[in-house]
Amino acid sequence: MTHSEVSQLVKKGVFPDGQVFEELIETHISWVILCDTYVFKIKKPLKLSFLDFSTLEKRRQFCITEVSLNQRLTGEMYLKVVPITQDKFGISIDASGDIIDYAVMMRRMDNQCEMSKLLMKRKVSNEDMIKLAHLLAAFHTGAEVISDRATPKDLQEDFNDIGQITDFVKRILGEKDARLLEEIIEVADGFIDDHRMLIVSRSSSGFVRDCHGDLHSGNIFILAQPVIFDCIEFNEHFRQIDILNEVAFFCMDLEFYDRSDLANLFLEEYSNKMNMSLNTEERDLFLFYKLYRANVKTKVNAIKAMQSSAPHDTKDRYALFRKYFKLMETYCRELKRHDG
Repeated sequence: MTHSEVSQLVKKGVFPDGQVFEELIETHISWVILCDTYVFKIKKPLKLSFLDFSTLEKRRQFCITEVSLNQRLTGEMYLKVVPITQDKFGISIDASGDIIDYAVMMRRMDNQCEMSKLLMKRKVSNEDMIKLAHLLAAFHTGAEVISDRATPKDLQEDFNDIGQITDFVKRILGEKDARLLEEIIEVADGFIDDHRMLIVSRSSSGFVRDCHGDLHSGNIFILAQPVIFDCIEFNEHFRQIDILNEVAFFCMDLEFYDRSDLANLFLEEYSNKMNMSLNTEERDLFLFYKLYRANVKTKVNAIKAMQSSAPHDTKDRYALFRKYFKLMETYCRELKRHDG
């Protein structure tokens, strides 16, 4: 679909079961239409370095994959894939007419229960952490084991990609922090080289699995039973990772919100449920994965800040970029002390 067609759909389109349009949310790869009780997610016709939604058939297949993968963790939230059709009367969802695209149909959840919002209000409890730890441990236990993925070479290439924002760092933070970014890359390269055997052995021992891939508080609803949604469907490389990498992402996110207490509790509960006791080298790897995840968030927010044209959004992106850069620096210093 095009921007124009999406605009026609939300203004004059027909939605299934008499649904009434309420809000359109646009991300860099999708449009998300919120109705009163359902949500419809439409993939943009893009081809980027990390995804390919360029054809109608590819978008249909990725919609199917998204529903299937997310049903592993969300129960009845992800419902089905529905066609978007057009006839002489206009554009509709799940109706007769010529198919022009597809959407993922979901039950709408209470946005006020998003964990990221609750963290900012200090309304996430220890009990919530325990439930999430048990949920993720059960998910990881049953997740498909993946061979020959998450290699040292992959990690190094992923980490070093942050070098593309060096000029941005120099312009926004100054020459000193640009040199710091180079140092962080060097520290990470050295860590990967020194722990190559550990990374490989964890892969061969079954710790690389088909995970969620994007486990942060913005993708969690805190309900009586928490719901983890919006896993990565468009690129297996981002999803098929060491389970320690996935847990580190979530703990990094909690620490971003200054809740290291919740991060420590979560890791303890998760480790107990997985019967997992980390030795010194594995704890260093866990710290590296937090650095790796802070790296990704720093890079993403820098790129989005550069691409943004709305002043308010640009300001927010710059603030996020600065905070993630600082967190990345903190993890790097800690890793140097641990691994030195």
